[in-house]
Amino acid sequence: MRKWIAVALIWPMAAGAVVTISLAQGSKIGFVDTLAVLYATEEGKRELEGLNQFASEKQQEVSLLSSEVQALRERYVSQQTILNPAARTELQRDIGDRERTLQRLQEDVEVEYNQRSEALLARMGEKIQSVIIQYSQENGYSVIFMRNETQSFVDVSLDITQDIILIYNQRNPVTGQASSE
Repeated sequence: MRKWIAVALIWPMAAGAVVTISLAQGSKIGFVDTLAVLYATEEGKRELEGLNQFASEKQQEVSLLSSEVQALRERYVSQQTILNPAARTELQRDIGDRERTLQRLQEDVEVEYNQRSEALLARMGEKIQSVIIQYSQENGYSVIFMRNETQSFVDVSLDITQDIILIYNQRNPVTGQASSE
């Protein structure tokens, strides 16, 4: 048990030492915020706009169906005492059917939105990775890390995100409509 605790304590220090040695030997290290690349590239902006348009259209469908269900519920509440049993049962069945349809629509929209988002991230992720690899080779980087919220501090001089955005836009000019439709 003590051996594992010692390893757990020593490992971060050893990793830090490797980075320090790499820096001392002149190795270049960089950081890229891939989400910033996604949001800042022309293609990313266009694709995200298409995804947001899809979400907006589907939200309108959901809102319309939700309004219909609400109107049926209000009609039932206001007329339940004057409706005959068969009409009341029919209205209850109609409300139940529309509620199930609404729930399925919401679930389908969520699934389709997630699939489109994942496809977008996969498509652009491959292109971003390609740009990063080429950039690192052309500029002599030994390692490029992906920037995320777990890193408490990264020197801004090591951040190459803007360079990657520029190269990405040059390699992937925007034409036509978003493909997330």
